[in-house]
Amino acid sequence: MKKKLLAIAVAGAFAAPTVAMAEWSLSGSVSQSVSAGGSGISLGGGSGSLSMSGSADLGNGVSGSAGFSVTGGGSGASIGLAGDFGSVTLSGSGVSWSGSGLLGTNATISTDGSASSLTVGLSHNIAGLTVGASASTGGAISASASGNAGDVGLSLAWDGSSTTVSASALGLSISSSGSISWSSALGGGMSFGASYADSTVSGTLSYSF
Repeated sequence: MKKKLLAIAVAGAFAAPTVAMAEWSLSGSVSQSVSAGGSGISLGGGSGSLSMSGSADLGNGVSGSAGFSVTGGGSGASIGLAGDFGSVTLSGSGVSWSGSGLLGTNATISTDGSASSLTVGLSHNIAGLTVGASASTGGAISASASGNAGDVGLSLAWDGSSTTVSASALGLSISSSGSISWSSALGGGMSFGASYADSTVSGTLSYSF
């Protein structure tokens, strides 16, 4: 009888639920830029970043995530939860929540690191056109509308005092502020981008993994 009880106890211990293990991934990027302007050609400062992120299924439709920067250029540490309630993220830059279904829109709420500023935003997609608006404590209000037709895009943004219009096609973007930028993926994690603003042309070669 004692042997049977011992066998049942051992079997029950091995049949106990296991704790979900997080799946971690390592990612990073390295970039170098060069600029040409009135003062000649100069090699810009290079930059690099290395970060880790992980996620785990916590059960009942809830998942947890975490990430942190290993070296320069990262965004610090963050931790979050996602489920039917939406997605909540806590990081050094503050707390943010995003979800869908509120009044038929995608909604966001965020605060800064000291929680002294609160921003509420709504966006809605109508036949390929995304319309959004946000308001922050202190009176800052912004509105935007953007859409894409294949590789062509057009956006309009208003921050409460000025309007910015930009158009893009095949990786080329032109803004009403006078800036022009272009980017293209070279394959194998490599990409190249170039921009023109304030009479200066800059180019950046990047590698991401």
